[in-house]
Amino acid sequence: MAGALSVADTPNANEGVELSGPQTAALVLLSLDEDTAANVMRFMTEDDLVQLAKVVDELDPIPYDSLGPALRTFERRLREPVVSGKGGEYMRKLAETALGADKAGRLFAPPEPPPPTAMKRLHHARTGLLADLLVEEHPQVAAVIISQLPSAQASKVLRAMPEDLQLEIIARIAGLEEIPRDALEVASEAVVRGLDAAGGAQGADKRTIFDGVAYCASLLNELPSDDTERILEELEENDFEQVPKIREAMFTFEDLSNLDKRSLQTLMREISSEALLTSLRTASESVREVFFGAVSSRAAETMREDLELMPPKRLSEVEEAQREVIETAMRMSSEGQITMPGGGSEEMV
Repeated sequence: MAGALSVADTPNANEGVELSGPQTAALVLLSLDEDTAANVMRFMTEDDLVQLAKVVDELDPIPYDSLGPALRTFERRLREPVVSGKGGEYMRKLAETALGADKAGRLFAPPEPPPPTAMKRLHHARTGLLADLLVEEHPQVAAVIISQLPSAQASKVLRAMPEDLQLEIIARIAGLEEIPRDALEVASEAVVRGLDAAGGAQGADKRTIFDGVAYCASLLNELPSDDTERILEELEENDFEQVPKIREAMFTFEDLSNLDKRSLQTLMREISSEALLTSLRTASESVREVFFGAVSSRAAETMREDLELMPPKRLSEVEEAQREVIETAMRMSSEGQITMPGGGSEEMV
């Protein structure tokens, strides 16, 4: 191996010098025959090779007494279990050597993303075309499909359907408590085939828990208020028992902060002080300030003090008080005594 090394004329000149990892690697590599060293270097990165070249220049002439310790260190390291931090990169290099670059590239190529589900494709369908296709389906199928659309898109699809069918769709959605995954896939795939000809449920469970009332509320909130009230009134005329639940879900206590000042003052006169204060117990500070702003400064200060001095309340008591306020607001709105915030994206004038 003498031809592979340039040994210093004074063997003990660097006695006692500790070698770094790169220096040890360089000495071991220079100790190998040319073919073996070349094969080893094939698996090294460009950065590693540049570093080794730099180290070799620094070691030239190579201290004779450093060679033995370097080889012993290397031998000891070989016996130790070592997992490379770049195992994937190393495995690719091994695969390229064994299989060739093309085949290795195919094996280690990142997996292609799965194609979008039929339901996902429906999220990007044209509103009018989707509505036309759903009209031809059984109302229950149409209800299940619409229930899986974003509420803004679902409201547009619903408006594009005949009025009598709108009622049935809302009624069927409100009655949904779970959705068979297989049935959803079959139905959505059938509609997608219709879309293709014309121009997710997620999860591994067989059924998906679904709150039909809450979804109907969010869907109706996207419609203009006239359309919303027409649908709910006609459902009430048909004795649809879910209408009160839908109305309640459509309006939350926080929404009362959107009432105009006169309507809020009229509402507050209709509510007992005890119920009003209890309902404000868990309200955000911004909602409280809206209520305080609807009364005189002296009355607002009294309300603040009463809230601070109020003994602890059960959460169920607070929620009951808030429902009482909401139900009173909805009753007064239906009687024309107050004006509720408009629904959907219709502009208020």
